Amino acid sequence: MLRALSVRLRLRYLLAAAVAVGGAYVAGPALSSQRYLPGGVDFEQVLPAVAPAGGPRLAHRSLRARDGTGRVSYRSPVIAAPERFDLAGLAGEMRPTELRARDEGGEWSDWIETANGDPVYFGGADELQLRTRGWRLSGTVHYVNVSGTTSEVGGLLTGARRAINSAFIATSNLITPEAQAVPTRPAIVGRGAWGAKLRRGGCAPRERPDYGTVKAAVVHHTVTANDYTPAEAPSIVLGICHFHRNGNAWNDIGYNALVDRFGTIYAGRAGGLRKAVIGAHAQGFNSETTGVASIGAHTTLPITPAARVGIVNYLAWKLAAHRVRVRGRTTLTSAGGEASRYPAGRRVREKRVIGHRDVGLTECPGDALELKLAKIRRQVRAVIGGGEPPTVPPVTPPAPTAPPDPSAPVDPGAPPDGGVNPR
Repeated sequence: MLRALSVRLRLRYLLAAAVAVGGAYVAGPALSSQRYLPGGVDFEQVLPAVAPAGGPRLAHRSLRARDGTGRVSYRSPVIAAPERFDLAGLAGEMRPTELRARDEGGEWSDWIETANGDPVYFGGADELQLRTRGWRLSGTVHYVNVSGTTSEVGGLLTGARRAINSAFIATSNLITPEAQAVPTRPAIVGRGAWGAKLRRGGCAPRERPDYGTVKAAVVHHTVTANDYTPAEAPSIVLGICHFHRNGNAWNDIGYNALVDRFGTIYAGRAGGLRKAVIGAHAQGFNSETTGVASIGAHTTLPITPAARVGIVNYLAWKLAAHRVRVRGRTTLTSAGGEASRYPAGRRVREKRVIGHRDVGLTECPGDALELKLAKIRRQVRAVIGGGEPPTVPPVTPPAPTAPPDPSAPVDPGAPPDGGVNPR
């Protein structure tokens, strides 16, 4: 009986999808002048009870131990998510947490460590598992779906619309370079192009941005799987924004800019690319720095040459716009915080392009990217000093988002600010 019912429901889904696809083909030219980008969908689940991961209960391990080693002390059971998801993490959790995911009953992904309020991008999964080293897991799992696959029908419709869209040529929605700027501002994918301005499932800021100063740049990685495609990259940015805003209760996405493995630069936090917008990327030092993140995980795998060039070109333009001399060091004053390496009021001397671990209790941006920072600093200095920006062979840029549907309801946004590592 149940099997027969399941078959009937599946046939009903397929029939509904076929009707929708037929309508989409009729309206194809109107729908497909630009690439379809599904909006983000957030959902949550209370983390089930966890038990010690074998053996006697381990002593609490201090967050200040930054080497990331030690025995796994707590592991969650396998968690069946309420819907299919693309990104996941513990809402508002700043301590290091390891996650893995899979399709129901399939092969597990590798364990991926994240911290500082960042999610992990899996690119589609149904089940999740978490573990920690030195502290007991608790809280709420926050999921984001940015692929339009929270239901079987949704997945079919998304696939159909993407197939239709692929038949149309679209122009890239980029923030164009400034010819008069020295160094020239590189081409940057605007917030509208990665989905922040979608009326349904977008990622509008909660409040107006705050402004500070830019005395240095902090380089991050997003602990995203490194095998994503150019078409997936804009949705990854949208998913990170949803998690930062709705899961962590921040005002907006934490980074000022992001760079994918193909070298494409994405505008991050709203408020003006040239302006000193305060982000939420390096607790204690947000008001004096700009933050740029490589979309990937670089614990062992270095960034691609294209990503390095994107970071260099963005930082050269951004730091020159704020008259930052990259050579030598600058003095930063910590505002404190549980994830900051220094207490409030401590003055520290830092290089002007640093990794997140230099000011935060984290392994970010990963050992492999940390080793590239000296080269990045040299290249940024060269560009600011009048040298030619570094280049790599051209790569396929991400396709732009579809224009907002004026008939769609406005995204209501996230709950009121919970005060967790705000800004």
